[in-house]
Amino acid sequence: MQHPLTALWRAMPGASRSTRRAWVVAAFAGFPLLQIGYPVLVASNRVPQLVWAPIAVLLFSATLAGVVAIHGFARDRASMTADLDERQRVVRDQAWIGAYGVLTAVVVLVTGLLAVFASTSGPVTIGMDALTPIGIGLGLYLPVLPSAALAWSEPDLPNELAERADLRVGR
Repeated sequence: MQHPLTALWRAMPGASRSTRRAWVVAAFAGFPLLQIGYPVLVASNRVPQLVWAPIAVLLFSATLAGVVAIHGFARDRASMTADLDERQRVVRDQAWIGAYGVLTAVVVLVTGLLAVFASTSGPVTIGMDALTPIGIGLGLYLPVLPSAALAWSEPDLPNELAERADLRVGR
């Protein structure tokens, strides 16, 4: 019997754009929802921990499965050292540009919000309880960002190319 993550990995090269986008959303939504959900729902006693525990497992599992699916689609095509044809290089380069454009916008937005907050409320103290999830998120999302942008933006393969990709991965 094949492990579910291995099956997901092998199924992704021929996946449609809508399927790939759903996995990208799962990868990038699960961990932040987990980090927001606990203080909003559990720490404020709106949801008991017994109810939150399976939800937390599902959210983090969605993130991990999404990351596996993204890497399963991109394989090494998102790498700058990959041996690609000209069309694939253009698509890869556009994915890198888009991915790090989004990253730059997020960093500028967060820095701006922190500056506005600090200028209106005084000094801001950020402890390890806030930095730990940020560090985990950076470690989780930065390496997968170009692959996610590639999975999000690459058009669907024509039918005959998709069939060849299916044969290549052993379906």
